[in-house]
Amino acid sequence: MQSVTRNQISHVLRTIGIRSGDGLLVHSAIQYLGKPVEGVGLFLDAILDILGMEGTIVVPTFNFDFTRGLPFDPQTTPSKNMGVFSELVRKHPDASRTMHPMQSVAVMGKHRDDLAGRDTPSAFDPDSAFDQMVQLDFKLLLLGAEIQAASIVHYSEQRVAVPYRYWKEFSGQVKIGSDWQLCTYKMYVRNMEINPELYLFPIQKQLQTMGLWKTEEINYGRISTCRLTDFVTIADQLLQNDQWSLVGNASSAQKRYRKMIGNNH
Repeated sequence: MQSVTRNQISHVLRTIGIRSGDGLLVHSAIQYLGKPVEGVGLFLDAILDILGMEGTIVVPTFNFDFTRGLPFDPQTTPSKNMGVFSELVRKHPDASRTMHPMQSVAVMGKHRDDLAGRDTPSAFDPDSAFDQMVQLDFKLLLLGAEIQAASIVHYSEQRVAVPYRYWKEFSGQVKIGSDWQLCTYKMYVRNMEINPELYLFPIQKQLQTMGLWKTEEINYGRISTCRLTDFVTIADQLLQNDQWSLVGNASSAQKRYRKMIGNNH
């Protein structure tokens, strides 16, 4: 397996336009970037070195066990299937985490207190951490991950009210400070009766066509970035023109949707 160094990561990040003071929403699959010679911490160190004191890093720390009745402690509940980099940030002593028990994020840097302190019923509501990242002109950074991993798409799906999702509330025990409280949160969940499969590459294609997508290959993968506002603008436009435009199996999903609607009338 090829190795990767902190200097290599730093060089690629600067090449694609990551700068001091940036705010970054990072999705990661660092296994594709090579074996880190100094351990996985080199990825975080490389990013923090560039961002400096004025920068902010945010990672998804999603965990859907709350939907199955398990309690959520923002201090100790691990993320699931988000990768080792997200867990590294979540457990960092300088990180804080949002309270949403299913779609939380962990934050380090300048905007940590503001973002981590936002507690909305849906993680993608107005005034949520995701909404504020868009307002603050954060960048999306894909650290070995593909655009398929970009959770910000749910922000657009919710805004456009796509028909292949629906609102669902979940209640359970959430630890707030030293106390456990019964709390209710919601998600705009996929309708599994129609089983829509998200396909986000049309967003990337438009970003590339407009010169708004920067990417560099490294070992087995790549590191890519764009502005969240550009991602959201294009996703909104695609979904407004065709609410099924980001569903890879749109034909079969729409057929199941029409059948489901017909059965409900």
